[in-house]
Amino acid sequence: MTSRTVLSTLLRMYRPILLGFGATLVVGLGLVDLAFGLLTEPGFSLWMFVAGSAVKYWLGVIGVMLVTLHLRQFVAAGVTRRTVVAGGAAFGVLVSVGVAVLIPLGHGLEDKALGAVSADYPAWSPPVAVGEFGHVLPVCLAFFVSGAAVAAGFYRFGAGIGLALLVPAVLPGLLAEELLGNGGSGEVLTRDLPYPGALAVSLGVTVLGALLCQREMRDVAIRRAKTG
Repeated sequence: MTSRTVLSTLLRMYRPILLGFGATLVVGLGLVDLAFGLLTEPGFSLWMFVAGSAVKYWLGVIGVMLVTLHLRQFVAAGVTRRTVVAGGAAFGVLVSVGVAVLIPLGHGLEDKALGAVSADYPAWSPPVAVGEFGHVLPVCLAFFVSGAAVAAGFYRFGAGIGLALLVPAVLPGLLAEELLGNGGSGEVLTRDLPYPGALAVSLGVTVLGALLCQREMRDVAIRRAKTG
């Protein structure tokens, strides 16, 4: 089995979850958005505030599951750890790109349905959409890597060393959130550094986190599933 097969298998396994998650965000938040628009003047994008936060944590959970659940499944089927890591990484990148496209598209639908939420909140436009994509993607990648790295540290070394490795494991997510994360009203912000510098730093630390995770998983002993 190749890394491409691992990727296609993960996509097939997660297809109902991906579609359900996306539909829940679009339909659920759409209805709440309409209610808020009719009853109040929120002054911010509910879509960006809720969906923009939900997707990054969801990617973090997927990173955890890749280590704690799917690694054992694939290795038991005869797949090498290296292949699982490569296919899982490709899956994380692909899903991150997908949700990074979904966020600005959803913001655009919200803007078309309700109009600009307030005079001082960024109205949707193609340049705004590109900026939102450019912020959401690196943050989602960072959270995915942090989730996998945290899980890998605990999975391989147990609680003691896993706790010691917690800081470098969560650093990609924390740093991406600080440099590129959403503001208090859901709007994308670039803090501390101009965007090119913030992007370079965030991606660099994310790559280091991915290397840490890969090193921890490359020859990790596979634990048996607990049985009742």
